[in-house]
Amino acid sequence: MLNKDFLKTLGLIGLCLLTLIAGAARASDSPALDNILKKNVIRIGVKTDFSPYNSINSNNEIVGFESDVAELIAKQLNVNLKKVSITTENRFQKLELGEVDILLATVGDTAARRKIATAVEPGYNETSVNVLFRPGQAVETWSMLRQSTICAVQGSYFNKPMSERYLLSLQTYKTVRDAHLALQDGQCTGFLYATAALHNTRQQALFSGYTMPLPNALITPMAIFIARNELGGALDRALGDILAELHRSGWLLEANNKWGIASTGWLTTQQHLWSEKDEQGEYVCARNTSGHWTAACRSVEYVSSDEVSGVQKVGLWIKEQLGVDLNFIYDPYDRTQFVTGIVYTMLLIASSIAISLTLGIGVSVLVDGKRGLGIAAVHGVMAYGRLTPPLLMMYLIFFGMGGWLMRDFGIKLSAFAVAAFCSGYYTAGLVMRALLEAAKHIRTYDDGYLLRLNNLGRTASYANWPVKQALINLTKQTMIASAIAIPELLSASSLLIAEKGNIFLTMTVLLITFFLITSLWTRIFNYMEKALLPVAGQS
Repeated sequence: MLNKDFLKTLGLIGLCLLTLIAGAARASDSPALDNILKKNVIRIGVKTDFSPYNSINSNNEIVGFESDVAELIAKQLNVNLKKVSITTENRFQKLELGEVDILLATVGDTAARRKIATAVEPGYNETSVNVLFRPGQAVETWSMLRQSTICAVQGSYFNKPMSERYLLSLQTYKTVRDAHLALQDGQCTGFLYATAALHNTRQQALFSGYTMPLPNALITPMAIFIARNELGGALDRALGDILAELHRSGWLLEANNKWGIASTGWLTTQQHLWSEKDEQGEYVCARNTSGHWTAACRSVEYVSSDEVSGVQKVGLWIKEQLGVDLNFIYDPYDRTQFVTGIVYTMLLIASSIAISLTLGIGVSVLVDGKRGLGIAAVHGVMAYGRLTPPLLMMYLIFFGMGGWLMRDFGIKLSAFAVAAFCSGYYTAGLVMRALLEAAKHIRTYDDGYLLRLNNLGRTASYANWPVKQALINLTKQTMIASAIAIPELLSASSLLIAEKGNIFLTMTVLLITFFLITSLWTRIFNYMEKALLPVAGQS
């Protein structure tokens, strides 16, 4: 229930909005608002097939989370409310034709939709995508859905990106009901739709045994949409101010819980964001002189380069002027993921090099010139590391041995340590073989020569080429560490692709970055070779 303080706050906002509306009417910067005030009614387009956001109850009334929001908006604008039933397929047509004043109909806020209508900021909830599977036909990863026949609803914003990203074969239907029937009849293996609606569908007796094991995809804010020519107008600002206060007060979070809508925590994050104040006690999320909310409180995808500075400004300028979407430059979150990936990659390479050289040199010194069963066993162990693919070794240790240690002893293996050891172990075998062959060559003219730490430089001068090539190859193979959930560069890039698409550009940047990383390490190896090793035959 709403408390008295919140009601007082809304009352004050209402007075401010009435003042704003009156001034806007004189300025005529909002034709839609002029029409609303003139007719004393606001026509809000709502869906009726998307419970718990909106559905028709036993009294033939449209009820749900969005209906509650619609009623509050009408109250704050001091006009009557008329709910207009719309569908996913025709909602933007209704808005363009002027049959509704605003859309409050589970509309995901996307760049494509902002080209045809105005999205009111901030959003009022979140939406994500999942698949409801028929009994016995579920898969656990999105990649396993490739080429699968999946039911969907016409007009859903996620149809195209999900189809392209995961190579789905979509059968699109006009209504949710039709898609449900097709799913039950076995026309498709699953139904691609909004996560919240699918959770509600699973609760119905007809869908007992249907499952949703996939992680949510395309988590996107839902926005109120108004006509395109209303951007920045009085109606846009009035609706935005109402939504901002609903976030600050926690009303939206309370209503979300009231209707049992599953959430990833987006509303909680938004409440903290819009409630934050500066040292002067003013809200951090406030409108600037141009009427926009501050850039830090808006989705980074819709902020212009004029509103920010630094690296973010450069990335957005490139996007605006050249059409190159370097989201890992202008988006702080994506940039953090990408930089973290580079740091992990460099640390993994350095750790693997240290292990490979330490193990390779140590074992070479230990076994050179010696015989016996123990020495033969050491040779066998090192040969195993040299001949076993590092990825297979990672799986055996991390999932095989790691699973046993966790189950029986409660010991959890570090994924980073496992990856570094496996890469280093594999390369150590190559380093050892190169050093032993070099020592054998030296004995052809220096009888009795044995590899020891005090003459390592001399031996290494003959083994430098194969050792250097082995280390260069090591820098390239660190990408396989993503197989055991290490957030190195390939893993970070894959995450960016999964969240934003942009496959070609992201993979191109990944290729260039790895080329630069490998080139850097090659230069380091060349420098160390010249600085530390004598020229072969002169020592």
